[in-house]
Amino acid sequence: MEEQNPPGINQGFFRRLNKKPNDLKLELASDSLKNVLTKEIKFKDLNERLLKSRQEKVLVREVVLESEIEFVNSLKQLKSIFKEELKTAIDKVNDLYTSELLKLQKIYKSEVIGDALLEIVKTISKSGWILLMKDSGVYAYKFYSPVFEVYEGYTEKGTVKEYEEPVCKIKGIYLNILHPRITYGSILLSTEGSHPNVDKANFGSACIGTFEDRDIPLDNPAELLGLLNEIQACYEVISLDSCYYTPEINFKSRKEEQWKVA
Repeated sequence: MEEQNPPGINQGFFRRLNKKPNDLKLELASDSLKNVLTKEIKFKDLNERLLKSRQEKVLVREVVLESEIEFVNSLKQLKSIFKEELKTAIDKVNDLYTSELLKLQKIYKSEVIGDALLEIVKTISKSGWILLMKDSGVYAYKFYSPVFEVYEGYTEKGTVKEYEEPVCKIKGIYLNILHPRITYGSILLSTEGSHPNVDKANFGSACIGTFEDRDIPLDNPAELLGLLNEIQACYEVISLDSCYYTPEINFKSRKEEQWKVA
C-alpha cells in the first residue's frame, strides 16, 4: 500500500485565528486537521486477514478528526504566552542595560572628572552654585532666576545709600576656579545695566578689592563654598569706595557702625 503523508495546514487556517471572538462560524478547510495513520504489513499477512474476514469491505485507513476549537484555543494561548515571555525578556535586557549604563557613567565620572571635583559640585550646589566649563576656564557660577536687583551701596565709614530704583540687575556671578588665587579677571558679573564695581556694562570683570590674593581652596569644598557666599553677598550691594562710576539715582542714606556684606 502506498504511504500517504498528512496534508499541511493552509494559510486560510491562520486567517481564521485572527477572527473576532464573537464570530463562532468556523470554516474548516478540507483535510486541514486530519491525522492520517498508516500501518505497513506484509502482503501475505494482509491476504490471510482478508480471506478470514467475514465482511465484504475492510477499512484499512484510519482517520482521526481532532477538535478544531481546542486546537484554536491552544494556539491563541501559546501566542499570548509567547508575547508575555518576549516582553519579560525585553524588560530584563533593558533593566540590565540601564544598570550597566549607570555603572559606566559612575566609573567615567570617577576616573575622568575625579572624585574631588564631584565633591566640589555636590557641596557648592547647596547654595545654588554650579560648575561651568568654558574655553577660558572652569567657573563656579551663580545663576539668578529671577535677576537680583541692586538697590544699596555702602562705604567703609559706615554710610549706606538706599537708591529709589535698582542701579542694575545681576544675572550671574562667575569665579574662575582654575586661578590658584583671586586676581583681576577671576570674578566676572553678568548684569542688566552697569554694576558700579564692574569694568563693563552687561558683562565684565569685577573690582576684586579685599578679595585680591585670596586662595581658591579647591582642596576644601566647604571653605570654597564659604568664599563663594562672601563673593555673592559682596556684589549684591555696591562698594562705593571702589566704583567705576557713581550712580546718579535719588537715594536715602543712613549710618551704620560697621557694614557687613555677609
